[in-house]
Amino acid sequence: MFVKENGKISQSLIISILIIVTLLISLSIWWSSNKTQSDEHGDEAKNTEHHDDEYGKESHEDGHADEGEITLTAQQIVEQGLKVDLVSTGLVEKVSILPGKLVVNTDQQAHVSPNFSGHVEQVKVALGQNVKQGQTLAMLTVPELIDQQSSLRIAQANLDLARQDYQREQTLWSQGISAKQDYQRAENAYRQAQISVQSAQARLRALGADGNQNGHFSIKAPISGVISQKDIVVGENVQLADQLFVIEQLNDLWLEFNVPNQFSNQIQAGQKIQFKVNGSNENYSAIVQSLTSQADTQTGRLIVRAKLDGEAAELRPNVMVNVLISEPTAKSVLRVKKTALQTIEGADTIFIVESEQKGQLHLKAQKVQLGQASSDGQWLEIISGLNAGQKYIAQGSFLLKSELEKDEAGHEH
Repeated sequence: MFVKENGKISQSLIISILIIVTLLISLSIWWSSNKTQSDEHGDEAKNTEHHDDEYGKESHEDGHADEGEITLTAQQIVEQGLKVDLVSTGLVEKVSILPGKLVVNTDQQAHVSPNFSGHVEQVKVALGQNVKQGQTLAMLTVPELIDQQSSLRIAQANLDLARQDYQREQTLWSQGISAKQDYQRAENAYRQAQISVQSAQARLRALGADGNQNGHFSIKAPISGVISQKDIVVGENVQLADQLFVIEQLNDLWLEFNVPNQFSNQIQAGQKIQFKVNGSNENYSAIVQSLTSQADTQTGRLIVRAKLDGEAAELRPNVMVNVLISEPTAKSVLRVKKTALQTIEGADTIFIVESEQKGQLHLKAQKVQLGQASSDGQWLEIISGLNAGQKYIAQGSFLLKSELEKDEAGHEH
């Protein structure tokens, strides 16, 4: 027992009380701390579980629910430029492809040869140059031309003398001084001198020359066009039979191709046909001008010539092309736009709209079996995999393919 000393509490009692109070306070703090930590861990677990549920839901809604499937909002569809269309029925022509070649219209071509044998002094044009009709292509020195021009000058001098003699005799005869036969003789000589000059001038004109060139001859362009061939250099001697230039008008090309006999009834003069340059998807057209009356004895094919309907930079002579011949019995089939087609894992694939919910489109990569393509390259026949009226991505499907490939790469990592 604790006792008072001189009316005061003993020191031992006070120390005991302080120890007890300290222990009680420590126990209270420890208990409160454990409870707080337990509550925090419980709330964190609940929050984590709730967050995981929301993330999973968002991932399901905005990402790939299953392999080959994509979910997009209506806003994402617009932002990415995707266009939705309906699988429909329509005509898809069956097209046969025949090889052909672009050629120069020979009616619009000129082969230029010299009118004289001579020595080349100047060449004034280059290969591939555009020239105008009458433009000088080259200059020659021609010995033969010198002789003919000299003959013309002699004939002109004789004509002057004959004219003077004729005028003098005419005056004398009119005055009764000269005899009539002298006047007639002078008149006859004058007429003969005129004929000689006219004959010499005609010969030079026929050869494309005149009497004022002193043995020089100009080779001129007979038509306007492009120098497609050139076989002349300064300093060489050329002969009459030499072909020095070829001039072509490239704005009037022809399409030439051979067709089997069974196609003869499908092609007629005036018919418009389509063709493509090898390595290009651009369509061009031509108007059929003629068909040979008989098939080639070796190949059994007819030669068809068609005039190009329009111009383009890639349309040049000797360019190889593919001619598209449509069969007349086109049938109505299930079809989609060609721009919708993608190849995924080696299979022909169309992205279809599987469902629409709350402004979101659930898309699926659907494998399809294709038939023929239309001659204009716009439509593809669907044999299996789609149904009429089904919605599909007609434009921008390559973006969806890229998204799938990116997602698959992420799963691999």
